Amino acid sequence: MAEADVFGDARVELINGRIYRMAPQNNPHMSAISRTARVLMGVTSSNDWVIIQGTLQLDPISAPDPDFLWLPVSPGTPVKQWPAPVLLIEVSHTTYKKDSGIKLRKYAQANIPDYWIFNLSADRIEVYRDPQNPTGRLADCRYATVEHFARGQSISPLRRPEVQLAVNDLLPLGPTT
Repeated sequence: MAEADVFGDARVELINGRIYRMAPQNNPHMSAISRTARVLMGVTSSNDWVIIQGTLQLDPISAPDPDFLWLPVSPGTPVKQWPAPVLLIEVSHTTYKKDSGIKLRKYAQANIPDYWIFNLSADRIEVYRDPQNPTGRLADCRYATVEHFARGQSISPLRRPEVQLAVNDLLPLGPTT
């Protein structure tokens, strides 16, 4: 449907067979995207591909558009050759319920090892690790480990522990209301 331009200029994503309209981005969201892109480009190598707001095909009925997808492959690597990502990030200002709900469960179901939500309303980064799918049902998928990081703290991606990312460098400056 996207290739046939059914949606026109509307931003949408497919999650579990349902089409979700994506809200227009506001200034805090765009600021976090710009700041994080600059930081990630500074810590990745030519053997890494940081995809910004691209589509991630999880299964035949789910193709969300995370804000950041850091893959340990050269840019342009065919989708079928993508390994598990180093990191997946959603920047949440008005989308927190979806990002911490259905999207979190889909990422856990897909065994994404390191999922971060930039919770702009709470002015923190939530780090979700250890995906679990105890019953095989989407409703039961979750992350066993959840940590919150505030300004002044640093975080390392699970698969790149030598990389230190300062929360202050990722979140937008100033109030997000």
